Amino acid sequence: MAARSSLLALTLLLGLAACQDSPDPVAVTPASLCVASSCGSKTRLVTIPDAENLLFTPAGRLFVSGGTNVFEIGKNGSGYTATPLLDGSCNFTGLALRGEVLYANCFDGQLYAARLTATPRLEAIHALDLAAPNGLATGPDGALYVVNGPLASTALPSPKIVRLRFDAADPFKVIEQADWLMLDRLLSQPNGLQIKGRTLYFSESSAPTLGRIRTVAIQPDGSPGSPQTVASFNNLPDDFSLLGDGLLVAYYSGGQIALFDANGALVSTTDPMSFESPSQVRLGQPPLFAATDILVTEKGVLGENDSTNGNVLSVFRPN
Repeated sequence: MAARSSLLALTLLLGLAACQDSPDPVAVTPASLCVASSCGSKTRLVTIPDAENLLFTPAGRLFVSGGTNVFEIGKNGSGYTATPLLDGSCNFTGLALRGEVLYANCFDGQLYAARLTATPRLEAIHALDLAAPNGLATGPDGALYVVNGPLASTALPSPKIVRLRFDAADPFKVIEQADWLMLDRLLSQPNGLQIKGRTLYFSESSAPTLGRIRTVAIQPDGSPGSPQTVASFNNLPDDFSLLGDGLLVAYYSGGQIALFDANGALVSTTDPMSFESPSQVRLGQPPLFAATDILVTEKGVLGENDSTNGNVLSVFRPN
């Protein structure tokens, strides 16, 4: 078992490649991971109020968004720390990386950004005019793609994916915002967003399907192709991550994390309610974590920031 674990960790490390957001390993096969309560267990690491999303930089720095701030995760002996990036408070959702700049959506309707210095500080840089800016990812052309959804408390549903273009000389200056993909106003509830190459992935609930992951090609002229469903499941999804051609998915309503193979077939899940409203799931990265660790943000009760029901960054490890 020890030899197999070491080989898997080495394979994962060799598979790490720079990508638009978190550098997910691409050499690991989904079937080789432990994503089941029978083989692994969860450990709570550090408090993150209304924990929502997480992103690794290529250098292994970890940032986590939540209902009050975006935090950088650090190590303190055997424990972990969470340092806020905003002087103030905001309900942050999606995270993305362009070069040495971190971007974050917030439910105040603005896009925030921070240079990845030793002590990054977030500042609002663009009014999105969206009621529910959520999933966020960087495309192959350097544009940011933003999900508006699933629901907003201050406006009627307007499910769509928006594209932001930047000044080539100024990563803090948005020069164009455009509706890139319009979704069914009555049926679609999009949420998470990831991009690999010229393929955009998003999670969605759309009656009668409770949960699914869909793909859209970013065509050579920048326009969207026709959405295709790659995985469906009977759970409300939140965000997810790409694992080679497979998927790690947070089942928000079922309290589980799930693993899918390249064909969209379910490989394994943890037990129901083994997590408290998980919102994102991603493989770990050195130096903070082993490459076989699975990091999970647990939101708990939406809008409740103070209890031990969720409000945490956790790690799931093989026993």
